Amino acid sequence: MKQVTESQFIEMRESLNRSEKATKVIPLSQINLTVDSLRKGKIEIAGVPVAVSDNFFYKLASMLKLNKSFTTEFMKNADDKIAIHLINALKDYRGANGKGEVMLIANPSTKLIVDICSPKNFRRISNDTVFDISERLLNDNEGLTIETVDVNPFNGNVSVNLLSQNEVGFAQAGKDEFFKFGFSIVQTSRDTYVESYNQRLVCENGLRLSLGQGQIGANKELNFAENFKLGGTSAEEIKIFLNKIGDMEKAGFVPSAFGSTLQRATDTKASLLEVEHAMRLTQSMVSEIDLDLKKLYTRSLGDQYFPGYNRTIQRIAQKGEDPTRIGEKQKSFVKTSMSIWDVVNSLTFLGSNNSGFDLQNKGELKQEAGSLFAKGTKAGYDLEFAKYANL
Repeated sequence: MKQVTESQFIEMRESLNRSEKATKVIPLSQINLTVDSLRKGKIEIAGVPVAVSDNFFYKLASMLKLNKSFTTEFMKNADDKIAIHLINALKDYRGANGKGEVMLIANPSTKLIVDICSPKNFRRISNDTVFDISERLLNDNEGLTIETVDVNPFNGNVSVNLLSQNEVGFAQAGKDEFFKFGFSIVQTSRDTYVESYNQRLVCENGLRLSLGQGQIGANKELNFAENFKLGGTSAEEIKIFLNKIGDMEKAGFVPSAFGSTLQRATDTKASLLEVEHAMRLTQSMVSEIDLDLKKLYTRSLGDQYFPGYNRTIQRIAQKGEDPTRIGEKQKSFVKTSMSIWDVVNSLTFLGSNNSGFDLQNKGELKQEAGSLFAKGTKAGYDLEFAKYANL
């Protein structure tokens, strides 16, 4: 099984420490948007121009309780002045009503401010502390290893993926379906949280997922939350955080709903919409400067790992329909030759292994696979209840 070596662990730790998010708490009143702010991607802090990321204005507007669709409409229609006046007015109003301080979060590499939040809502320990916690967990649990460390190059999010060495089989999905279970410690710009993680042994695919909170098998005493955030940065909050991971360990890290969800994902055909969404996300990560080569790689990626898409498009055309005129709602009713589990495995394989394609942000594919898999325990897969269509 692949896993992070001690030297790789040290190297990753040093690299992520160098890219640690920079934070600064300032009075909200010091932030000002000028008439050129949206166009130039800059704000003023105490009169000094500072560059911000593309999403910063949406995050600022959201923090000021300005509706996102409202903000988007202004920006889409190039009504910059109206948006700027609204944001500045709301900022002044909140500042005058005791909402005085905000935390700015910057990317140390690009020097851009990438996020803004209330200092009370910043519940994130440092990358260095995450590695300290990981090291402590490894020392306390002989059967635990770090499988991978994923870094999102677009937003700087980090996921440290740990696995238990115990193998668990699920015969209902196939005689070779064995898994190792564990958890991911995930770092975003403002939060540290944990979610379930597992690896399919037949091809060493990693899957980040959250199926909800529940018991293990029939043992009601072995409950654990499969997704939980750090409550704060105090020693007591970190202790609570570690205790929750301990609860997961006592239960073998296996989510109670995993077996039944695996069965449903294996038995349910993926809709054209579900396959298309997974394929488009994967294709968007192809890294190639030459446009002709990129087009070739993108097409090949779809053909190899999401074959159900083109087959279904051809079937639609053969029946006299125009595939380009079918909307998302209609696509969710169209059956493909791939099961949900097939799509999940394509995503996790590409996110966990060397496929021959140069893909950016492979870790997100594991998260996307987890979201699709977990859909079965939430809204349900698109075609899971198709049998009721004619009732």
